[in-house]
This record gives sequence, C-alpha cells and structure tokens, in this order.
Amino acid sequence: MTNEITVAMLDRKIAWCEQKLADAKAAAIQHMQDFYFEKTRASVTESWPETFSSQELADALSVEQVRYRIYYSQDNLTCRLFVFRPHCTPFEKETMLGTGFVPAQDGDTENIPNQPVEEVEE
Repeated sequence: MTNEITVAMLDRKIAWCEQKLADAKAAAIQHMQDFYFEKTRASVTESWPETFSSQELADALSVEQVRYRIYYSQDNLTCRLFVFRPHCTPFEKETMLGTGFVPAQDGDTENIPNQPVEEVEE
C-alpha cells in the first residue's frame, strides 16, 4: 500500500463533503409552522388543567418570548393553545412535538370539538 492519493479517493472525499454540506443546509431550513396543544375539562366550573407556562416554552425553544392565541369550543370544555413559529427550525419542531403540541392544519381553529355530554336517565 502506498501513500498516494488517487483521483477516485479525491472524488469520494469531495462527494462526502458535498453530502455533509447538503445535510447541514437541510437541517437549517426554516419555515412557518403553527402548532397547537389541546386541553379539556369535565365541567365549566373546573379550572383548566396546568400544563406549562409560556416562559417555560420560550426557555425550551431558546427564545425571549413565545406568542400564542387560545380558541375555545362552543361548550367551553375544550381549548386549543396555538403557537406560531415564523422561522421554525427542525430543533424547534422537535421541541414543540416533545412538549405535546401537534402541527396545526387549516381549520383547526374552527373545528374544536365539543365534549360529549353524558345524559343521565332517571
């Protein structure tokens, strides 16, 4: 075995470097993304279940603050907390999914389900 570098070796090394560069660029791609977290309660007299604060979410995403909006079902037993990430990176997406958020789709603010009401027959 000699210490010569062949053209084939250089080609493989260049291809490997180009692939690593492409992977790094793909990981840094940012896009707009809405996420929501749904909370339910059994009665309107109950308080909403505790989950996390907006500051805890901001800390997890390594940002100063997180803006959100809340939508309620007509029966006021379900609420959805929507968080908009204008420059969502893969890290932010994984963090949001890891905290229980799901990616929002068109119409998710309008189709918040009412909770089934149990009817008691006497």
